[in-house]
Amino acid sequence: MRKLLLLCAALLVLCNIAQAQSCALPWLAARLSAVESTGYNRGPLVDKIIVAGGGNPYVRKSPEWCGFTQAAANRACGCPIPRNGTQGRAAAWFPLTGPDAHRTVFFRGRRGSIDSIRAGQKAGFDYGAGIHHVNAVAELGRPVRAGRAPRSVWCVGGNEGTGATAGVKRNLWPVTSIDGLSDWSK
Repeated sequence: MRKLLLLCAALLVLCNIAQAQSCALPWLAARLSAVESTGYNRGPLVDKIIVAGGGNPYVRKSPEWCGFTQAAANRACGCPIPRNGTQGRAAAWFPLTGPDAHRTVFFRGRRGSIDSIRAGQKAGFDYGAGIHHVNAVAELGRPVRAGRAPRSVWCVGGNEGTGATAGVKRNLWPVTSIDGLSDWSK
């Protein structure tokens, strides 16, 4: 009887994790029409996303909003976000120390394996001075050979592109460009 209860509890936890992962991606996909109106990280839909992610679009002249996009998706699904109001910073989604360090499953040169990549995880990108961009992994690309890890992933994130065409977009990224993976689904 006890084994049956433990099995049921484990299945319930797995169902909740799958539901959280499947919730954030449709939330992001529904906002693919959000674009910047001025090209300076501002616009009516961008401002709404920043507020939904717990930020204030008027605090800074042009707030980066990739982290707030992920925070808004996670909040809408009841999933956790980085603590202490740092969810707007991309690096906050990939902690190596502290109470959320267990969420980082891959960080180049330090831990994990890129083979652990899964849909629903957060992917971080380094632009030369640490992780400064975060997306949600939407779908794995095709592997070149059967039994191998994919060489690309489809990701959805905010602040993608340049100028007035920047917005929430779905892009194909090579796995070699990913510098961090984290799991914020539970």
